[in-house]
Amino acid sequence: MINGGFAEGGISKLSRKRHFKEVYHVREGDRSPDLPTITFTKEDVAGIIPGHDDPMVITIILANANLHQMQDDQGSSADIIFKSAFDKLGLQEKELKAYPNSLFGLGDAPIQPLGYILLHTTFGKRTRSRTQSIDYIKVDMSSAYNALIGRTTLNQLAAVVSTPHLCMKFPNPEGIATIKEDQKLAQCCYNKNLNLKDDPRGKETNTIELGETQAREEFCPQPEGETEEVQVRDT
Repeated sequence: MINGGFAEGGISKLSRKRHFKEVYHVREGDRSPDLPTITFTKEDVAGIIPGHDDPMVITIILANANLHQMQDDQGSSADIIFKSAFDKLGLQEKELKAYPNSLFGLGDAPIQPLGYILLHTTFGKRTRSRTQSIDYIKVDMSSAYNALIGRTTLNQLAAVVSTPHLCMKFPNPEGIATIKEDQKLAQCCYNKNLNLKDDPRGKETNTIELGETQAREEFCPQPEGETEEVQVRDT
């Protein structure tokens, strides 16, 4: 459970207090969200190894790049980008805004973020996609993931995550969009994170491809011909 971020009204005590009062002044039926019906079928679970407990790990488009190893974390109130991914995406420190609070739940002690940055993030592909502007909190610590998406963004998307089906669905103008995960990659990320907890100085775990230049770093065994990467898209 990661606590902090922009949930429950914002980052200041005053804004959170104001949000708290607003919630308790709302009568039942005052705010009935107009949400579509989202269902999961046998087709959604096709190809998934049954009996798993895997995390939800997907690919998004962030800062004009296909960002793999992104975890949907319904236990987090913050959207987080790790320093290694921030640097490899070519983002600039000067774009960061100050984040005055600590994050709790990422380790044994509170974490002081390096700041936060607003980034356009696309979920899904082509007409079955949604783009959101998300405030990512930058954190300097080792992780098998590039970024974490918390429940604040999932709620803004009106997304429903089914961990048995290992897929996420959300409404868009064309209907209901579906994102499925790579189960093998999810298992690799989980096991790598366990190793990082044993060795907090752990090595960088991601691969980035920039044009014709590629830097590959150890992640986990992959099927022949496959790599995990932060791949910059053509504009």
